[in-house]
Amino acid sequence: MRRIVVLGFVFTLLSAFFFAVSGPVAKTMYEIGWTPGAVVLVRLAGSAALLLVPTLLALRGYWGEVRRHWVTVVVYGVVSMAGVQAFFFLAVEHLTVAVALLLEMTAPILIVFWVWARTRRRPGAFTFAGVVVSLTGVVLVLDLRNVSLNVFGVVMALAAAVCLASYFLVSANATIRVPPVAFTGLGMCVGALTAVVVNAVGILPVRFVSADVAFAGATVSWTVPMILIILFTVGAYFCGIIGLRYIGATVGSFVNLAEVPFSAMAAWLILAEVLTPVQLLGGVGILGGIAFIKWGDVRLARRRAGAQRSG
Repeated sequence: MRRIVVLGFVFTLLSAFFFAVSGPVAKTMYEIGWTPGAVVLVRLAGSAALLLVPTLLALRGYWGEVRRHWVTVVVYGVVSMAGVQAFFFLAVEHLTVAVALLLEMTAPILIVFWVWARTRRRPGAFTFAGVVVSLTGVVLVLDLRNVSLNVFGVVMALAAAVCLASYFLVSANATIRVPPVAFTGLGMCVGALTAVVVNAVGILPVRFVSADVAFAGATVSWTVPMILIILFTVGAYFCGIIGLRYIGATVGSFVNLAEVPFSAMAAWLILAEVLTPVQLLGGVGILGGIAFIKWGDVRLARRRAGAQRSG
């Protein structure tokens, strides 16, 4: 059991790293004229193509599971893949990667309230204190003194947080016995089809540009960041499903907070983006508040377990 937990942490950390690097890499494409719709379409379509053969091989003997859980597969592809990526990339078009990510990382707070609504079990005082601290951190990250803050970008980042919460909850569903690589591949196919429809009806603008890009201090072909984005996307979702099935949505969502420092470092190296001191303080507040939430969750679980034993 301990080995499984360790593997869960390792795979979830790998997933966080791959997710973190994808944002700064994708933003380099905006500098030469690509749009979020184009980046999301290529990212999902390329990932679906890369996983097509492994998915078909892994699905042998599991098609019955796919039929039983087809609604979950569709939700995973539309919300957890197309939704997370589209909203996040729309956000980073108008905000720095770090600010967009910190807002997206409020997803664990949403999970707390979702579990509360579903189980009717009120979170403890420490959990509520953590929510207050995190929300204060969000206000600091927004740095309201900064008049150039883009409201549309903020809304898109928060929408990405909602979709990310769904990603954690669906990925951690251990009752779905579809192999992780097949579940990832099916989700990519659904996500790619969603991106095609969204782009075709004009919800997201689509513009592809073939030109060299500035990448980590060097000039490279546009194909380099796009190949990296596809590989990172496959790695992020594949490792995420494995890790979350081992350690669960709640714990996994907190382990995924490692994406924040990973992304800040990647944005600094690739894009030379840095946070202001106030935003750094807000980031610490968000992470500290979420740690408080987890502490309160653990305390409450122990108290209830003790009450059951004594009863």
